[in-house]
Amino acid sequence: MAQRTRWSGQVSIAKEVVSSIASIAAHEVEGVSKLKGTAADGLAALLNSEKRRGVAAQLTEDQTIRIRLKAVIRYGYPIYEVAKKVQAKVKQEIEGMTGLRVSAVDIYVQELDTSETKPSPKEEPS
Repeated sequence: MAQRTRWSGQVSIAKEVVSSIASIAAHEVEGVSKLKGTAADGLAALLNSEKRRGVAAQLTEDQTIRIRLKAVIRYGYPIYEVAKKVQAKVKQEIEGMTGLRVSAVDIYVQELDTSETKPSPKEEPS
């Protein structure tokens, strides 16, 4: 019978990894056009070849993660419902992938994207 070896050591997950997970999860929610960050966020994203613009992860005093997302929502989608779905999706993905506890996901809707509007029920193909 094989003997199990006990491993010891520390596992650290960088805030950038958590931010990347949050960004990907948010983009998977229907109604989210993009995440919008500051010019500094954009420069950092370009330099690091990452798509974390508009996302910040913070480790709180009680060792949980707080996420801040700045979102652009597509016009025609219910803003509050989209934001709640983003909160749930981001929390689920971060906790599932990292084992870290998410204490809050703050969504700041920065603007509406009117370039691609949601089709009305009359316009949808049958």
